[in-house]
Amino acid sequence: MVVLFVAADASAQRQMKDFIKAMPDSLVPYLNITKRTELIDFYEMGVEAATFNRLSENTVLDSLTANFADLRLSERSRMQLALLSSEGGDTLICMVRTYLGEEPESTVAFYDAAWHKQDAGTFLSVFDPMSLMVRPDTMTEERYEQLVRMVDPVMTNAVVDAKDQTLTFSLSTPMLRRAEREELKAILVQRKFKWDGKKFN
Repeated sequence: MVVLFVAADASAQRQMKDFIKAMPDSLVPYLNITKRTELIDFYEMGVEAATFNRLSENTVLDSLTANFADLRLSERSRMQLALLSSEGGDTLICMVRTYLGEEPESTVAFYDAAWHKQDAGTFLSVFDPMSLMVRPDTMTEERYEQLVRMVDPVMTNAVVDAKDQTLTFSLSTPMLRRAEREELKAILVQRKFKWDGKKFN
């Protein structure tokens, strides 16, 4: 449900671990600076990077590079952080938060290097989640509309890729039986957005 982006030269000496330590406690209140530093220290020691957060739940740092981090905040929550370099030389932080319920549901946010929240529309092309469903040529319009009506509520799952610098969105299908989810696979597609130095297009 999370990417190696080259950081801007001006921030080259600041690695992801530094941004994690500087992250305001208000973004994840139950994972304060002490807990975040503990996770980083464990990871760099080569041992399991896990700690009990302030809700007495287990938080695990699964991956950490100079420009990327993937954290399992709890059994029901995941957070991915990626550093993006812009054409203007500024460093942006992309945060993907995913709630792991019956089906995953993600939100994508962007912050500047000082953790000031930015307008997501500036850095991610707007798209209709309904575009994650496409009618195959072999399917009737009536059958397609029948399947589309099954998707309620509309929820999306976002994944960041460390190799090709992309954000990929797919449709989640809660409130459906297993057989219905299998039927929906015939019309579900993914949408992939590539970072170009200005935004994900």
